[in-house]
Amino acid sequence: MSQVPTIPLDLPDLVKTANQLKMTGHLAVSSNNLTYLDIQDEFIHQLFPLLNNPTILKPAYFGENLAGAHITVIYPEENRTISKSDLGKEHHFKLQGIYAADLPWKTYFVLMVRGPSLLQLRNNYSLPNQLNFKNHWIDFHITIGYKNK
Repeated sequence: MSQVPTIPLDLPDLVKTANQLKMTGHLAVSSNNLTYLDIQDEFIHQLFPLLNNPTILKPAYFGENLAGAHITVIYPEENRTISKSDLGKEHHFKLQGIYAADLPWKTYFVLMVRGPSLLQLRNNYSLPNQLNFKNHWIDFHITIGYKNK
């Protein structure tokens, strides 16, 4: 597996706006077994326009039975089922900046975040510190846009 290459972006207005949002969320699991931190949808609705690029697409995370804005904690492919006692718990995170994460099929525009309690949760389930996204290692992040290749 390889590390996802990330390129820091210079978007100070986006980072400033992001830092005004609530840096907490509650742990949830989707119907397809994605464990995620459910965060304010404003992380996408307010920040996506600040990418200011018509070739970048907004993630289709909104609608019935969809996660909305979120931070993935455990991908379904990582084959872990978390305890019901962990669901709904509040976790805090901090922004590290805005980056372009370049994968062979898409470029994702993400806010990289640090969440010590999320890291501890992964460790409690014998998972490595980084997420395994389609055989690529990636840190905790919030996807706010993407571009197909």
